[in-house]
Amino acid sequence: MRSRAALLSRSLASILLTLISAPETAGGRQALALAESLAAEGHRLTVCCLQDAIILGSNRAPGDARAVLDRLLDRGARCLVLLDDLVLRGLVAGERAVTVDRAGIVAALTADHDRVIGAF
Repeated sequence: MRSRAALLSRSLASILLTLISAPETAGGRQALALAESLAAEGHRLTVCCLQDAIILGSNRAPGDARAVLDRLLDRGARCLVLLDDLVLRGLVAGERAVTVDRAGIVAALTADHDRVIGAF
């Protein structure tokens, strides 16, 4: 018989969550709440910030959103930010965000994740 811990670890997934909405919008807040819920369950989470969502991974993230991102990163999540979108908006990546080019985004989207959830 398998232990409870072994059964729980098997059910946890590697999830790529792709965000496009700024963190202060209703969609952005909903996406961050989903990310926190998934991380709290113990899933391995990668947050991929595109378009207006790159504000989350920038040095100008709103305080509440930055706090959520910090909690996610403290739980082992990764934050990917599309460099082209940062440059287009005149922003700089935050300390803990990983900037990627378009090839990096494609690599993340096609990586071996159990689930890809997107477009909030």
